[in-house]
Amino acid sequence: MPLTKRMGMRASAGFSTLLALAAFAALVVLNGVTVPAFADDKSQTEQLKPLQGNWATDGDGLDAKWNFDGEKVKATVNGTDYTCKVKIDSEAKPNATLDLEIQDGPEEAKGKTSKAIYKLDGEKLTLCVSVPGKDRPKDFAQTEDESYLFTLKKQK
Repeated sequence: MPLTKRMGMRASAGFSTLLALAAFAALVVLNGVTVPAFADDKSQTEQLKPLQGNWATDGDGLDAKWNFDGEKVKATVNGTDYTCKVKIDSEAKPNATLDLEIQDGPEEAKGKTSKAIYKLDGEKLTLCVSVPGKDRPKDFAQTEDESYLFTLKKQK
């Protein structure tokens, strides 16, 4: 008696599953299809390394101080404090992205996510951050009631 029959399985069911997996693998390899990978904690940690530490504006525009500590960000913007959990995608195109899940801050912002784009140029960090709950900015420009632009310098 065949093994599949003894286990109560149909031989064709196992073969079709195997065939489907093989077809999917061939599609990925031959067509260069990228399958989204779930970013693990190490990947997030590695991507966040260049942002770690204290950053501040130099007097132009908004008065802001940002502190990246692991996957947490504490920001003070014009005297208002925010604590966020940050998710990063430094490989996103056309701009690297951050999602800032606001854990503590003004009542109207708590529990919401501010979506951001960023660019890092040595000791200069440029962030364009959406108003909590709004769409991710497409450009590095401040837009009333939509996004805020921060040009920050690394603090020693």
